[in-house]
Amino acid sequence: MNAHPLLPNSPERPSSTPRQSGTTLIELMVGMTLGLIITGSLGLIFLNNSRARQEIEKTSQQIENGRYATQLLLDDLRLAGYYGEFSPANVATPSDLPDPSQTDVNELAEAIVLPVQGYNNGASMPSALTALLADRRSNTDVLVIRRTSTCVAGAAGCGAVDTTRNTYFQTTLCNNQLNVLPATSQFLIGTTASQFTTTNPAVTGSANPPAFLARKDCLTAAALRAYYTRIYFISNNNQSGDGIPTLKMAELGAGSFSLTPLVEGIEQIQFDYGVDTNGDGTPESYTASPADTAAWRQVTAVKIHLLARNTRPSAGFVDSRTYTLGAGNDFGPYNDAYKRHAYTTLVRLNNVAGRLE
Repeated sequence: MNAHPLLPNSPERPSSTPRQSGTTLIELMVGMTLGLIITGSLGLIFLNNSRARQEIEKTSQQIENGRYATQLLLDDLRLAGYYGEFSPANVATPSDLPDPSQTDVNELAEAIVLPVQGYNNGASMPSALTALLADRRSNTDVLVIRRTSTCVAGAAGCGAVDTTRNTYFQTTLCNNQLNVLPATSQFLIGTTASQFTTTNPAVTGSANPPAFLARKDCLTAAALRAYYTRIYFISNNNQSGDGIPTLKMAELGAGSFSLTPLVEGIEQIQFDYGVDTNGDGTPESYTASPADTAAWRQVTAVKIHLLARNTRPSAGFVDSRTYTLGAGNDFGPYNDAYKRHAYTTLVRLNNVAGRLE
């Protein structure tokens, strides 16, 4: 007689002892391999995303720098030749181009008829200017802009008169003086406070009293505006030795020039000057170097060409492009790892052109 399957003595009853199960070595190795593959893939994705983000940031910074540098030059060029209520139309043209690095007030006064002046690739720069721009990048243009501040010193929102920091411009609005003073004596550039208020040697005879350039009331001293000579150039370095090409400005203060870094990553700059030969305010031709002081006085527009580059190299990138910055100005290929972008814009010299219309 066979034992019942549910009875204790039944040979077919399942064992009450639990069976042990686990991960084999092979399964463990397969799992680890898959984990490493997934981790490596995630790390590669993260690295690629990080590099892409860095490239986007560098490109964005390059675009911002290029646009900002262009806008700085546009804004200053639009105001070139602004001297408040004074028009230099009756001031004689100097026979030679003035040295923009000079600080003598007589030379500054003679140069006001040239609101814009430049040096094509630095050619024919005076030795004093060459010394001032000692770190200038080779084969880059230099631009000089002359004007006064758009606000009267001491007025709301405008700095108070400080002859220890600024050179100032004053022009008479008194009809008694306007009727007798020659054009060259109707304005004054200087840093000596007494000349603006009590002891202007040009104001004598029927133009005096008072012995200074006066307001419309002919009793009180005329207002002062800060006078600017600004020299824009490309420097080899932002900070000494860092190798980052930078747009810089040398600006006239109180009898001396100071250098200011403006926009880093600006590698090349070229200018074409529009010359108005028929006196209608519109240029008939463009040139990188007007022939003489008379031609410089006829400049009514400027084309700006600049090349901006990343301040940091891009791994695996080689710049094999050629960049054209105006007629006959080709730069590159550089065959390095820096990405670049060229900018070109045209600006009208409102004050110069407006007086001719």
